[in-house]
Amino acid sequence: MRLLSRLLLSRVFLAAAGAATLVSAYQLFGPRGEELGFMRRTLTDRVVGSAAADLPRRENVKTVAVLDLPGDANGFITTELRRRVADSGKYELIEDSFFRKLLREFGYNQAPVSGLREAVAAARNLGVDAVVFGEVPEFKSSGDAASLALEIRMAERESGQAVFAKSYRETATGRPTALSYWRARMADSPKGTRILVWVLFATLLPLLLAPVVRWLAGQDSNTINLAMLVGLTLVDLLAAWFLTGFWIPTLWSAAMLVAATAGGGYYNYRVATAIDEMAR
Repeated sequence: MRLLSRLLLSRVFLAAAGAATLVSAYQLFGPRGEELGFMRRTLTDRVVGSAAADLPRRENVKTVAVLDLPGDANGFITTELRRRVADSGKYELIEDSFFRKLLREFGYNQAPVSGLREAVAAARNLGVDAVVFGEVPEFKSSGDAASLALEIRMAERESGQAVFAKSYRETATGRPTALSYWRARMADSPKGTRILVWVLFATLLPLLLAPVVRWLAGQDSNTINLAMLVGLTLVDLLAAWFLTGFWIPTLWSAAMLVAATAGGGYYNYRVATAIDEMAR
């Protein structure tokens, strides 16, 4: 234990870990030159994800087709919506190449559907139980902001009625000082890089504060020792929360925060104990 402690506190290790932290942090926080690009991708991910999750599960609907959305110039939002609906497991989507063939045959790829009557007719022509349709009234970037508006509806072939209708609108800014910017930035960053940055930060924190840790531990007060460990662990937790964009969008994010708290607390205890033992 003493040998490991000396290694962790050695100048060579601290310099190497510090350099690795700077490199990883630059990769994560450095300029990308496409701020609005990733903001638009993040907006699409959030809005389309919400729309796919909101679609109702209908007992009499087994197969569904997602029609091309008017206003989706490059088909990016439509493609993402189809993927999200398929991943939800609520419905069975017809095979893409066959679906494209049917769209061309009935002319729906040239004149996208936006009305209920046309949507019901499309469901009957395509041979599916229901169709998801709608439009993209707005998807643009201006200055340092991006905005997306999406209208989604679902129509059943059997009843001929719309069983779902909802509008979505979100705006995000590309200003580094805005919370939405960092939230989008973190969402668009590799999870592995964020985990590495946190591990390096949590590793270095008590080591760089070794003189303070040594002094506090030398007070021989359980209350002071507990407060020190709680403080170090809270800093670790705050760093992990920052690397999620200050939100918890998924169970994975929540699990990472729990793991950061438990792992950081245990590591801080062991390092503080080792530093105290070396000082005695």
